[in-house]
Amino acid sequence: MVDIENPTSLINKDYESIELVIFAEWIEDFERLANLGVGLILEPGDDVYLIQNQLDLIDLIALDFSNFDDGRGYTQAYLLSKRWKYVGEIIGINAHLDQLQFMIRSGVTSYQLLESYKGSNEEDYSNGFSLCYQAAANNNGLNLQY
Repeated sequence: MVDIENPTSLINKDYESIELVIFAEWIEDFERLANLGVGLILEPGDDVYLIQNQLDLIDLIALDFSNFDDGRGYTQAYLLSKRWKYVGEIIGINAHLDQLQFMIRSGVTSYQLLESYKGSNEEDYSNGFSLCYQAAANNNGLNLQY
């Protein structure tokens, strides 16, 4: 069984198991790793700008949202999906329920909740808001209010 808090692989949208490498390993040897078809796991402190020119080599990026107080994963997702037009999967891992709508709005394409949320109603948290106070590239039908 894969450790959900420290995964070494993830299932992609095509239900294939994709091995993950950490950021430092990717930076050190991306040319070899790209040919292996691995995915990349990013921690909040990883400098996503260092992979900006390599995005076409990466099919899947996992962003770690385990620290509820750390919003850098949202910025990473936004940069990847909105600014740099990354077309691969962006999976938010170790997610808390309260983060779901913000993750989706920032560009995360799918997520894995922390084990403690197993059985929770995700729909209420991913689509439960009708108003937002800031503009976003993906407001998912939210009404912008000032």
